[in-house]
Amino acid sequence: MIRQLTLHDKAEFLALKKTVLDGLQHKDWFVDVPDNDVWITPQHDILYGKFDRQKLVGVSGMLLDESFYFELRKALNLPTEKIAEMGVSLVLPDYRGQNIMYQINSVVEDKAREMGFEYIVATAHPDNVASCTSIEKLGFEKKNCIMRKGRYLRNVYLLKL
Repeated sequence: MIRQLTLHDKAEFLALKKTVLDGLQHKDWFVDVPDNDVWITPQHDILYGKFDRQKLVGVSGMLLDESFYFELRKALNLPTEKIAEMGVSLVLPDYRGQNIMYQINSVVEDKAREMGFEYIVATAHPDNVASCTSIEKLGFEKKNCIMRKGRYLRNVYLLKL
């Protein structure tokens, strides 16, 4: 089951994030997000989770605050403000290789279209083959490679909705 996360899911979200980040060999593959409540509120971001019975096993969402995707819009020379960033994408190690990120991000894409966005941008470290493949499988095109926030090397992908 895939559904939108709420503040009631915060503890599970933080536990999933900790498990995934603690296990990363390459810490720069994930641009970390704060643990505050803003990450699970529709006014700021919309996160979706994939559940195996009652267990949260994967998460991804739309980052709607322009302060996060402004540099991406600039790097892509996009004139519109109707842009969402797909991100905060995490899957528990035992559940990888099951197309969970593709499933969640298909829902994210549908929601962005429903909300009237014109574009979705996504980023991934160039060496993170699984993330890059998942993004491309959704139909995104690689447009650029930048240093995100001055320290995270990222391929930048774009999907016109």
